[in-house]
Amino acid sequence: MTALTRISLANRALIALLAVVVIIFGLLGARMLKQELLPPIEFPQALVLSTYEGASPEAVESEVTEPLESALAGVAEVEQMDSTSSTGNSQIMVETSYGTDSDDIVRSLQRTVAQVEAQLPDGVEPQVITGSLDDFPVVMLAVTSDESQDRVAEQLENVVVPKLNDVPGVRNASVFGQQTQEVAITVRADDLEDEGASLEEIAQVLTANGVAVSAGSLSDDGTEKPVQVGTRLESVEQLRELVIMGADGPVRLDAVADVDLVDETQSSISRTNGQESLSLSITKTPSANTVEVSHGVAAALDEARSELGGSLEFVTVFDQAPFIEDSIESLAAEGMLGLVFAIVIILVFLLSARATVITAVSIPLSLLVALAGLWAGGYSLNLLTLAALTMAVGRVVDDSIVVVESIRRHHSLGTEKWQSIMSGVKEVAGAITSSTFITVAVFLPLALVQGEAGELFRPFAITSAIALLASLLVALTIVPVLAYWFLQRRVSRTKLRGDARKEMRTQRRSALAEWRAGRKQARAQRRRGAHAAPLPEPDEVLDQDEELRQPVLSRREKRRQEVLSTQRAIAEPPTRLQKSYLPVLRVAIAHPVLSVIAALLIFAGSMALTPLLKTDYIGDSGENTLMATQELPAGATLEETAEAAEQVEAILGEDADVESFQVTIGGDGYMSSPDPNVATFTVTLRPDSDVAAANERLGARFQELDEDAGEVELMSGGGFGGTSAMSVRVQSVDQEALTEATEQISETLSGLDGLSHVTNDLQPTQPFIEVRVDHEQAREEGFTEAEVGQIVMRAMRGQQLGSIVIDDITRTVQLYSDTPVETIQELRELELPVSQRQLQLAQEEAAEEAAEEAAQQQQQQAVPGAPQDPGAGQPQQPAAPAQPAPAEPEDVEVEPIQLDEIATVEEVTTAPSITRIDGQRAATVTAELSGDDVGAATRAVTAELDALDLPEGATADLGGVSQEQQEAFEQLGLAVGAAILIVFVIMVGTFRSFVQPLILLVSIPFMATGIVGALLLTDTALGVPAIIGVLMLVGIVVTNAIVLIDLINQYRRDGVPLRDAVLHGSRLRYRPILMTAAATIGALTPMALGLTGGGIFISAPLAIVVIGGLLSSTVLTLVLVPVLYVLVEGVKERRAEKRAVKNQVHDAALARAGAGSAPGAADATGAADATDASPGTADPGLAVGGGASAGHDRAPSASPAERQPEAPGTGGSDDAPAGDTWSRGAGEPQSGTGEPGATGHGDGPSHPDPGPDGGESGPGDSPEPRG
Repeated sequence: MTALTRISLANRALIALLAVVVIIFGLLGARMLKQELLPPIEFPQALVLSTYEGASPEAVESEVTEPLESALAGVAEVEQMDSTSSTGNSQIMVETSYGTDSDDIVRSLQRTVAQVEAQLPDGVEPQVITGSLDDFPVVMLAVTSDESQDRVAEQLENVVVPKLNDVPGVRNASVFGQQTQEVAITVRADDLEDEGASLEEIAQVLTANGVAVSAGSLSDDGTEKPVQVGTRLESVEQLRELVIMGADGPVRLDAVADVDLVDETQSSISRTNGQESLSLSITKTPSANTVEVSHGVAAALDEARSELGGSLEFVTVFDQAPFIEDSIESLAAEGMLGLVFAIVIILVFLLSARATVITAVSIPLSLLVALAGLWAGGYSLNLLTLAALTMAVGRVVDDSIVVVESIRRHHSLGTEKWQSIMSGVKEVAGAITSSTFITVAVFLPLALVQGEAGELFRPFAITSAIALLASLLVALTIVPVLAYWFLQRRVSRTKLRGDARKEMRTQRRSALAEWRAGRKQARAQRRRGAHAAPLPEPDEVLDQDEELRQPVLSRREKRRQEVLSTQRAIAEPPTRLQKSYLPVLRVAIAHPVLSVIAALLIFAGSMALTPLLKTDYIGDSGENTLMATQELPAGATLEETAEAAEQVEAILGEDADVESFQVTIGGDGYMSSPDPNVATFTVTLRPDSDVAAANERLGARFQELDEDAGEVELMSGGGFGGTSAMSVRVQSVDQEALTEATEQISETLSGLDGLSHVTNDLQPTQPFIEVRVDHEQAREEGFTEAEVGQIVMRAMRGQQLGSIVIDDITRTVQLYSDTPVETIQELRELELPVSQRQLQLAQEEAAEEAAEEAAQQQQQQAVPGAPQDPGAGQPQQPAAPAQPAPAEPEDVEVEPIQLDEIATVEEVTTAPSITRIDGQRAATVTAELSGDDVGAATRAVTAELDALDLPEGATADLGGVSQEQQEAFEQLGLAVGAAILIVFVIMVGTFRSFVQPLILLVSIPFMATGIVGALLLTDTALGVPAIIGVLMLVGIVVTNAIVLIDLINQYRRDGVPLRDAVLHGSRLRYRPILMTAAATIGALTPMALGLTGGGIFISAPLAIVVIGGLLSSTVLTLVLVPVLYVLVEGVKERRAEKRAVKNQVHDAALARAGAGSAPGAADATGAADATDASPGTADPGLAVGGGASAGHDRAPSASPAERQPEAPGTGGSDDAPAGDTWSRGAGEPQSGTGEPGATGHGDGPSHPDPGPDGGESGPGDSPEPRG
């Protein structure tokens, strides 16, 4: 990776230009990103709706729902089906897995429904509907006015809705709750009978008239003119003038019926702040910006309001934009505070404004690259992606901190600027690259997480990954260039020592000499009149790229410089910060077993506290909107429910935190129930109100209402995609067992602490008029069950005959009877229209009667024995019987039958709806959580369910938020395990070892100590955001450990003994590790505290977990990892020593055996051994003086003739830590790497150097470790 740095330094202007381009594209991307509350999610659900008018719930279940469920169960993608069969309606909710393409699901379901549609009753046409977050309204408005609702609806449809649909990004604007009018044709039965007409004739006349038909075109005077036949009906008067055929001739419609424009039967009621209102819902297209759509809607409403003269008042019931804008602004503010905190911390550690600026530049550049990447990838700026950017503020600076700290340290050792930058980057490039890839890789398993958590946090992972990769690129390219520009031009003299200062003076003199020689040559060329290129100034010569003036070094010389750099780094006296760390580290290394035991005890203690943790799913979003439902007993009318809702409205109107409220009863709005006995309230709180306190206060007030108010349930917004409710699904084949089990569970949950508002959807039975058709008798009379249902429905509710446009408003035309059915006896006596079967039978009966009458007449006219014609006396052929002429329909009178002749009409009791789950009847018990500990409530409910003795055949399973939490925790747990495996694989490739990665992985479990402590101290629940923080910590913890172990390994390769390498490597990495941890903690502190409150339900738990885990893991990285490294590598070294001793003994034995068998070769063998025992002397200038302290590893000493003077700063210095010096013989360090001139012999044993007296080293000496 240092090649990037070398290229960047050689092309500094180009790198600066690329940085400017990144800034421009990043700012452009931030401006172009659409703003949303959540990432776009397609719910893995599809709804199959069917209408079977007039059918009872049982009939709908058996004839519609069951056939559809059987067919849909064969679709491969279907995971679960929930159905509800009610009077005349069937709803089947089909659930699939997240990530399934909704269009493919719709096509599969439509094909399946089409195959089974022929088996369904006539007139039943199922529809397949899907939904996503884009179906949720962006804005919900309530419209009030002093004018009539019909007039208000007309203004909305003609003025407001068209303007809203013209707003860019608006998909649809719909009006709900309006009281419309219809054209009612009420037939007077007596007059109709007197005129000899029928209802069927009226229906035919109405459908055959008032239709304009295009008949083609004619050419007149060269002009093509269309021909239209007929005119449309446009008024009630024209309807009255329609002519029908009676028995005595044409009759006007108004002669047999009353034709009037009347109000439709009210099916819904909507009130806002206690005043009648209409609802206006606006949805957006998938690619639209939610905030821009909201602003466009507001502008369109202002325009419409001015056009209408202020006659309409718009009250905002729900608007996503303010919450999105507040959340984004708050998270952005927290990010800026975190940025400031991180910069201040870096400045405190580095004590250099220039170095701080170089480091801090990586933050905005990395974030801008992430913004540009989000824009290019089609993502949006929402709570999740913005939380990722805020979290990245503390992480993207880590690589730059490590690079800048390494460059400054090398620069302070006396090397030139270019060489300092290259050496510093080379020292840490591998470590930061590996650590960054690991941090990014931990997000890969999120792609495997299914469900809502995976859909929500996948953009979070992508945003974080882009920012981290960008930070690595910045650290290896832009940071070195900035370091070249902003670091001091010349190294301070006080920082230079010995040979380094002399080498720099020599290089400067050589550069000036070359410059002077060039200047003399240029002057000589000018005297001769030749052209000479201008020479640079002396300062430019001194500051030009050192690389251009460096000679090409051999591999041996490069290795020598690396070792020299290591010697200088170790020779540096410890700083005050390092002096506070070294005693702790020495004690820990001196007592490794006790250190490990202490760490294990701390870990065990933290694990013992885990039962005290609260668990949650995603948490409450903190929106200032509450939802409430008020349910009266089944059978309550719309008016009764509206009257009961006034009690709830009174409580809401008195509460100081309530800004506005709307109630909807019936209807088909997005957030309302179609049942007339259910009222739905949408409550908007003031922005500065305490949502939790208001929720608790209002809930208590609702519980104090009288019984006639029904059951009132208050719900907070809950987490994404659902509510905070816990549910228990009860299933049984037997209805009685289902009812008993449901009531038993409801009673049990009502007595549990932590649960409130326990309800179930097993509605009580209610009186029901059942018309049970006798299929055999009905078929005999020419009727089907569906036809009977249509006849009964028409007699009770009228018959819709189309529509008519009156005053630019479309009105439905409804045909009624003036004698509607009002009692059960009238329903039994309902006369059915004559069927074709009845008419055919009557005609056949009339024909038979006519044939019999004709035969009788022939018999009466015949006289026996008397010929009746001139051919008398001749034999006569018998006359054929006369064939009767078929009777015409108008010649046949058919007596209509009553309904009770083909059906049984009686009053029964039945449930108003039937619920099924996966084909089995079911009920759901729902309870609201009083607190935020989902785990405790789940355990309590599970224990109670296990203790219950349910009826035989009944089962109960947890659902709702408990099920969602369990599924999310299982999948995220697998993701954390997969992340650890990926990290291990990357580290094995980095260190080319299995043992050292295991040392680093040991630090991962110990981060739980800080996580548990932080969650308990802040009383934060462990939910999905917190587990995402744990996933991030896996990468963060390993990152610091990699940087530490990588430097220790470098020192050991340079020949530093094990303990010295650990002490010096840990000492030199102490500051950068502390800096990165402190910068990350400082950047996340505003999020953890929730200073601005935006997106706190996601960002706060995530930040708290990262801060707590980072605190404990940093301590363990700096103490436990070095201890484990010494333990493991010490064992390896001792084993290597034992193998070396064995090899020496074996070699000696072979030598003696060889000497005994070949006496003549003894002298040569001895000489060879002496040669092998002597150290290499190819590079005496590399010797380092100073002996190791007692008890430390000691390198073999050089022979007296080969000893060199002690290197500056390495021997006897008062500033050096006691016992941390190390000595080496002349030549290359004995690392066992097989470098030319090295004393070690490959992987073989190290031979001891001769002592001062020519003998071997003492027993306290130990061989050097192999790299």
